[in-house]
Amino acid sequence: MSRARTREVVATVDVLMPPEDVMYALGIGSRTTLDKYVAAGWLSAPVEVGPPRRNGSAGRVAWLKSEVDAFILARAAARPVASPLAAFDGASQPA
Repeated sequence: MSRARTREVVATVDVLMPPEDVMYALGIGSRTTLDKYVAAGWLSAPVEVGPPRRNGSAGRVAWLKSEVDAFILARAAARPVASPLAAFDGASQPA
């Protein structure tokens, strides 16, 4: 007699992005710049996904995709966007 195996479907809460993917998404060319964004508080700190190194520093790290997306959307929302009609003066437009 065999037992029926069932698989539980687990919804993915978030996706982890390695530093290289985060740099590509943000248009950053170096890991140093990425670390400066974190140190300045602009970007959230990464999640440690690997064991610490022998010297005590952090092992492999990754960022939550939702936090990287939120950073991108916040930067886009903060930019000055001119209205397409701002260049026209209402008095000089034909009736």
